[in-house]
Amino acid sequence: MANGTHPNIVKPGIAAAPIGSVLAFTFFNSLGTGAVQIGIFFLLQSAFAYGRRDNYTFGLVLYGAYVGGALAAGPLLRRLTELLPGLSTRAVLLASLVCQAAGSLTPQAVAWATGADAPPEWTIWIVAIGYGVFTGVMWPIVESYLSGGRKGHTLSAATGRFNVVWSGAVLVAVWLMAPLLETNPLGVITALGVVQLASAGLLARFGPEPGRHLPHEHEPHPGSWRHLLTVFRVLLPLAYVVSGTLAPLLPTTLESIGVREAWRPPVASAWLVTRVIVFFLFERWPGWHGRRWMPVVAGGCLVAGFAGTVIAPWLGGSGLLVLIAMLGLFGMGHAMIYLGALYYAMEVGRAEVDAGGTHEALIGLGYALGPAIGLGVLLVPGGGSEAAFESRLIAVVAVFALAAAGIVAHRLRTLPDRPGSSSE
Repeated sequence: MANGTHPNIVKPGIAAAPIGSVLAFTFFNSLGTGAVQIGIFFLLQSAFAYGRRDNYTFGLVLYGAYVGGALAAGPLLRRLTELLPGLSTRAVLLASLVCQAAGSLTPQAVAWATGADAPPEWTIWIVAIGYGVFTGVMWPIVESYLSGGRKGHTLSAATGRFNVVWSGAVLVAVWLMAPLLETNPLGVITALGVVQLASAGLLARFGPEPGRHLPHEHEPHPGSWRHLLTVFRVLLPLAYVVSGTLAPLLPTTLESIGVREAWRPPVASAWLVTRVIVFFLFERWPGWHGRRWMPVVAGGCLVAGFAGTVIAPWLGGSGLLVLIAMLGLFGMGHAMIYLGALYYAMEVGRAEVDAGGTHEALIGLGYALGPAIGLGVLLVPGGGSEAAFESRLIAVVAVFALAAAGIVAHRLRTLPDRPGSSSE
């Protein structure tokens, strides 16, 4: 799930949607993010013995469908309201939710209809395409309900709670799916469809349209913050390139270390744990605002955590502990980059806030590139062996990281390591 504030893609209402309802809806539907966008690769390994190539191919389809849905959300909604003037944004949100649930329930429905003991493999690809497209449509609308009718501190506080809730739900989903891996792995997808349908009741408290988008009241900020916004917008796609590369790889990495199947999702969730913690702490500690060390530390944690995770199986008996520690480091970097990109997009000015679609597009770019890199490395002659694959994967990601580091270093050279007081 990619998050952020979005431009006016909807007809504005008047009042803000109740924050409790928005956060509850976010929690239940972010369980799907954990189960499908992250946990699905463990399910596929268990149900169909998917290896690295299959998982990367599946990830490319899943994330590609998500990007398509996210980019289509605004134009689709505008087109629908032109064709059907009485159609509400809430109705479109409900329709996208029902379509997701239909996709999630398809595997079990086909198994029941055919009398098979387990769903056929092709049905899981229906889940990937349906979930990817319709969550891509859904989340920009949900975020419009989050931000509509709120401004200043209220908007910042709502966004902070939103980040903690969605990331916490992703973590919970990965933990809850673990017991089913060895008995009924695809039952997770069926349960997800039921949760999605049940969450539709929360939409009753949403208005037909999101609240009116208000100018964001922010404190005066130093002119250097525009440079920090650019820095984090360089790092943001890198963060999702790396996570998109890592997620399909983790099942086979944990298998090679000797982690039991049911324990693989909880171990892999180490980076999700630190991400939630960083979201929680940094939303309450403003000391990082305007500091140039923030992107440096974040980028270093991200890349070092990724490299350490990939090479952990080489370390023998200490490999598991190293992997957990490196995943935690990766999660810290990922969270810091996400928070910085979102914070400066909101604070630099109204034009930047209204350009929230840029935030979404950068996340989508990373999502799509991650599995494409992994698949590309595998398809290179000789790239299928363990040592060759891992070293080449690190090398390709390092190229992206070095390019990003060059841009970041250029931008940071002129920044003082203090918040500053001059404003634009």
